[in-house]
Amino acid sequence: MVSTRRGLPGRVGIDAARRTVDASVVARVAALPVTALAELRCTATWRSVQEILAARGRLAVEGRRLADELEPVIGAVGPGPARSALVALRRALYNARRPAGRAWPVEIASGLGPRVAAWLTDLDRHDALVRQLPDLLDQERRGTYEVLRRWVGTDAFGYGVLQAGPAMSAALRQWLASPPGSVPPRQVALRLTRYVARVVAKTSPHATFMMAALGQWSDDGEPVRWDGPWAWRSAVEPNVPLLLRLLTDLARADGGLAALFEVRPNPSLEEDDGRLWYVTGQEAAYSGIAASQPLRRLLHPPYDDLRTQAGGALDRLVDLGVLELHPPVADQAAAHLADLTDRLGTHPAGKALAAVQEALARYPEAARVSEREALQRKVRSAFAELAGDDADRLPDRNLFHENAVVTTPGPRLGLAAWRPVLGDLHAIVDFAAVFDRDGVARLLAADLFAEWFGAGAQVPFGRFHRMLAQRTHPAAPGTPAGELHALMYPWQERHPPGRTPAVPRLDELRDARTAALAAVRELLPETPDALTIDPTVLAALATDRPEFVRPVGSLSCFVQTISSPEGTPMRLVLNGLGPGHGAMRSRVHRLLRVAGVPAGENRLLETEGGMPVEITGLFGSNVNLRSPVAAQEIGYPGVVPSGPATFDLRDLAVRHECGADGLVLVHAGHGTRLRPVYTGMVAPMLLPRTARLLLQLFGDMPSPVMELASVFSRPPESVPARVERTARVSVGRVTVARAAWYVPVREIPRRGKNSAAAHLLALAAWFAEHSLPERCFVSSGDPGAPVRERLHMMRLAKPTYLDLADPALVTLFDRGLDASGSVVVFRELLPDFEAALGLEGDGGPPDRRRHVTEYVVEVGHA
Repeated sequence: MVSTRRGLPGRVGIDAARRTVDASVVARVAALPVTALAELRCTATWRSVQEILAARGRLAVEGRRLADELEPVIGAVGPGPARSALVALRRALYNARRPAGRAWPVEIASGLGPRVAAWLTDLDRHDALVRQLPDLLDQERRGTYEVLRRWVGTDAFGYGVLQAGPAMSAALRQWLASPPGSVPPRQVALRLTRYVARVVAKTSPHATFMMAALGQWSDDGEPVRWDGPWAWRSAVEPNVPLLLRLLTDLARADGGLAALFEVRPNPSLEEDDGRLWYVTGQEAAYSGIAASQPLRRLLHPPYDDLRTQAGGALDRLVDLGVLELHPPVADQAAAHLADLTDRLGTHPAGKALAAVQEALARYPEAARVSEREALQRKVRSAFAELAGDDADRLPDRNLFHENAVVTTPGPRLGLAAWRPVLGDLHAIVDFAAVFDRDGVARLLAADLFAEWFGAGAQVPFGRFHRMLAQRTHPAAPGTPAGELHALMYPWQERHPPGRTPAVPRLDELRDARTAALAAVRELLPETPDALTIDPTVLAALATDRPEFVRPVGSLSCFVQTISSPEGTPMRLVLNGLGPGHGAMRSRVHRLLRVAGVPAGENRLLETEGGMPVEITGLFGSNVNLRSPVAAQEIGYPGVVPSGPATFDLRDLAVRHECGADGLVLVHAGHGTRLRPVYTGMVAPMLLPRTARLLLQLFGDMPSPVMELASVFSRPPESVPARVERTARVSVGRVTVARAAWYVPVREIPRRGKNSAAAHLLALAAWFAEHSLPERCFVSSGDPGAPVRERLHMMRLAKPTYLDLADPALVTLFDRGLDASGSVVVFRELLPDFEAALGLEGDGGPPDRRRHVTEYVVEVGHA
């Protein structure tokens, strides 16, 4: 194996410029092979459609040529029936329509007659194909049901659907139990096809639809190597936020359970100017109460007296938020159910949790879907005991979550083959730093801090936070305070940011961003031809930016390999960028341990710019469960830390420093500089605002003002009048923008009252007219929509797979247009399915082992 750089454990140095990659690589493997979609194609129907379109093209070209050649013949014929017949024939030829009759004047028989006869024969062939198409389509579509039945009957698919949709799972089992050859209900077939397309074409993280693995860099010559055989296993976790909420609700009416809960002061609680200030887990705003001496005494342990005091003193303090009452388990506990069962002992809630634990322990070993469904019912029954009278309000699904992990050795990526593309990735990441939103926010916050508190000052974090809340608001566009608010809360923005002469560095940064974007856009071709940008061009652009612009120290690059001719350098397509510092690795590491797969130790994080301190809260989502990456964590309101080695919010202070950093986060007591880190899977912009503030101003996370693909392409800024195409763009060996077609939704042929065959013909002709690929990914959007509609836009932007040769996908596409944005985006299928990874031990012949695979490569700087 390759060695790591000394002093920076868990990273691999790749060049003399101190560029590194994390020693672990996350692989995300689609559960079903690409063969599943290939076998669902109606190939004979699609071939017939292509023949029809080709015949139409020939008929149009030859018909107009014949019509032009008939012109002088018509001119030479005097008025009468012959001339009228020739005029009618010419009109029919020109419009590629069948003439009213086949009789034409004898004088053209020796010249154009044979060619007209050949044209009519071709028209007959075309018409016959059109007449036969509905029956051919229906016959082939019925033939795909058995193929669909085979693939949806696999374990990975059945387990995934059971978690994704219980009603759909029941319909699936009913169909699978019917005799071979049974046709499923129309809606069931369509929904199953949608699921299959999702499972095959995308590395969807839901349930068992995707398998995750940890791989390593190696000295092997092969770009990617999986040592077979290949196997996977379920990793099952309870819905921890739901579980903790049910226990908390139960404790309000159950004193015996409440006595087992942990009491602690709010970790943000601090005294300032005679008042106690704090934020709660709801994050509405800072609250303040008078800091009386009796209240101060109540806020120090032990809290046994508070539990027994008459009048419910503990309850009042908990309701205020100055004290917190938590179930006795850490947010990031390795085994929540085991810990809670142990702490709750013989309490009825403990017995209910023990039943959940027993059912979930058996769940991965249950081979039949019916067995798993029975275990689901046991889990629901136990949760219902906890919910009591509110049992009917339990969610229909997701009482627990299932993921899948690869239990056999993960991939080995040959560093020698990857080194050139890793260099290109670093060039892209370095260049993209000028488009980071948080860098601007840090500049503004530093200047405002100096104005409020003085240059070089240090104040408690809570005081700084309250000042920001009071003095930054959306009603002051064009001022430093107003612009900082717009950057921190872009979904509330009502005015476009203006230029602010009071912040010269901000104007300098905006000028650099505008210049960088213009320089890239000048390189883009006017035609839709593919473009490759030399990475040194981006490096040169990066050197011209202000010195205070710094790339994020660690980024996750989501990439797929592209097929390259043997002997040529490997190529990648970059799907997106995300948080680094072990974010993806830590989630997979935890899932491996949950599944009982040896995973070793998760490497602890080292960062430049301070001691790493981790924000470990669940914040309402199981996807925030992960293995720790830092030895220290931030004590956060509403979060139970994993151990005593924490820095509470009240321990933090903000210090102003001259130079590029401006503001730094430090420990208020000993002055140690701290670097907040968050490695959860929930988008940072969806976190509570205090966590967002810590990460935006003092952390090290990407926060782009625009998608990277949009930087390297020229998407329309408003609804286009016609189809607009953007080219595929690569930086060196890394594709950063796929070829795309932006289409007003109104321009796309709809089925309406047409038959499926007629709609397919119209859609195929439209695709051919605009050179759209028959297989692609489709999404939509509303150009110019307010940023505050980001959640709606995110839903529209999710791509779905479309293959015109699959009639079910065509139907789903047509129906999806009813809820589409104003612009539909078609993107090329890159990499093509032929580049999918071949996995050993997957069963079946080699051509059935290719799975779509995405790698998460973490790049950074030593």
